[in-house]
Amino acid sequence: MWKAGCISWDHLLEGDYGLAHARYLRLKAGILESRSRLEILDHAYFRERLDNGIVWRSYNNFRDHACFLDIETTGLSPYEGYVTTVCVHSPKETKTYVAGDNMDELSSDLAQYKYVVTFNGARFDLPFLSANLGLSFDQIHLDLLYPLRTLGYRGGLKKIEGELGISRDTLGVTGFDAVRLWHAYKNERTVEVAGQKVRGLDALDLLVRYNREDATNLERLADYAVIELRKKCFAP
Repeated sequence: MWKAGCISWDHLLEGDYGLAHARYLRLKAGILESRSRLEILDHAYFRERLDNGIVWRSYNNFRDHACFLDIETTGLSPYEGYVTTVCVHSPKETKTYVAGDNMDELSSDLAQYKYVVTFNGARFDLPFLSANLGLSFDQIHLDLLYPLRTLGYRGGLKKIEGELGISRDTLGVTGFDAVRLWHAYKNERTVEVAGQKVRGLDALDLLVRYNREDATNLERLADYAVIELRKKCFAP
């Protein structure tokens, strides 16, 4: 249908593009229902209906109500480790949550968003938060790992950022370093990370900045991925 020029709901409402009449009527009814749901930004409706492979198509519609989320932990298992810091970035604000400080605010703050963007969050961030902190998510979830893979980008977040020319103030800090920084903060122990020797609150500050860049850079990656995927879909 795209090749025939039908690339939007409006196009299909204007004509059946050769579809069988019964099928056309079903699609038309679905479009009218979806349009009314989109007008009120009923994210739950679309969350139930969008397959993982096409979730990115809803990004621009919900962008103003989206947050970009990244977590740091003491390990890979929520049953053996715990969440140390979480950064939630949005068009309105960027906020960090620290274990033992303000982590109890995370659940209520997340409830204001209709859309969550992560990188590998389907396998790590969201399950870890659910198991470790008891959080539940009813938002539409866009895991950028998969759209970026469709565009030919593989590997971790920092590798892809480098390929796209996205810079970092915390360049050289790794996920393993994030664990070391947390323990350096909690135990007042000096560690060397990316050429810097830090301990205590200085270690926490570096961890928070690293986590913050993980989250804020997701916005640039999402914008890029959606633009490129649209080009790929509608290429002649």
